[in-house]
Amino acid sequence: MDIHKPKPWHGLREFLKEYVIIVVGVLTALGAEQGVEWLHWRHQAAVAREAIVFDLRRLIGAAATADAQSACVGTRLVELADILDQAQVTHRLPPLGFGGTPATPAWSLRSWTALTSSQTLAHMPNREQLMLTGIEGYAETLRARSLDELQQWAVLQSTVGPGRPISDAEIAALRTALNRAYSDALAAKTSHQMSTLVARSGYLSRQQLDASFDEGIEASKALSMCQPRRPPPAHSSGLFHELWLFSPVKRPGEARYNGTVGVDGALSTER
Repeated sequence: MDIHKPKPWHGLREFLKEYVIIVVGVLTALGAEQGVEWLHWRHQAAVAREAIVFDLRRLIGAAATADAQSACVGTRLVELADILDQAQVTHRLPPLGFGGTPATPAWSLRSWTALTSSQTLAHMPNREQLMLTGIEGYAETLRARSLDELQQWAVLQSTVGPGRPISDAEIAALRTALNRAYSDALAAKTSHQMSTLVARSGYLSRQQLDASFDEGIEASKALSMCQPRRPPPAHSSGLFHELWLFSPVKRPGEARYNGTVGVDGALSTER
C-alpha cells in the first residue's frame, strides 16, 4: 500500500489555497448541518401549530360557554342567598330541587407539555412564544378558579332535599361557599378575555373564531344550570340521581367532554 506523504508548501500562495479549501469545506459541512436542523424544527413547528389551532378552538368555545352561562349562575347564586337569609330566621331549609352545576371547561393547552418538553416552543418566533405563554398562563388561572368553583357548588348542593333544620354554623359555611362561588363566577365571566387573546394570536381565521364561538353559545343552552330547577326530591338521596351516575355505559368514542370540543373538533354537551 502506498502512503502519500503531504507535500510541503511552496510559498504563501499554496498555503492560502489549502487554507481556503479547508475553511470552505468546514463551513459547507456546518451550513448543511444547520440547514438540516432548520428544516427539522420548521417541520416540528408546523406540526405543533396544527395542535395549537385545535386547542385554541376549544378555548374559544369554552370561553363562550362560560360567558353565556354567567347569567344562569348568577340567578342560582341570588336564589341561594335569599334562601340562606330566610333560613337564618327560621333555621330551616325549604324543599329544594336540583338546580344544576356550572360547566367546568378544561382550561388548558393540551399541546403545551409537548411544546416545551420537545423544545419546539424555543424554535418558534419570539412573538409566538410570548403569545402562547400568555394564553397558557391565563388558562392556568381559569383552570384553578374552575376547580374551586366545582368544589364550592358541591357544598352548595347540600341544600337540595325535601327540607330540613339547619344550624347557624352550617349557614355560615354555606355563605362562605356562596361567596367563593360568586368570586369564581366573576372570573369565569371575564373569560371572554381569553377569546381576545386567541383572536390576537393570529392562529385562527375569522371563520374559525366565529364557528367555535357559536358552538360554545349553543352548548350553553343545554347546560343544567340554565334549565328550570327540578322539583324537590322526596328524599335527600334523590340528588344523587341527578348526577349522571346512572347514565348508560358508553362505548369508546361515544363520550364527549361537557362544554368542550370533542375529537372531531365539534363542541358537544353530551355526557
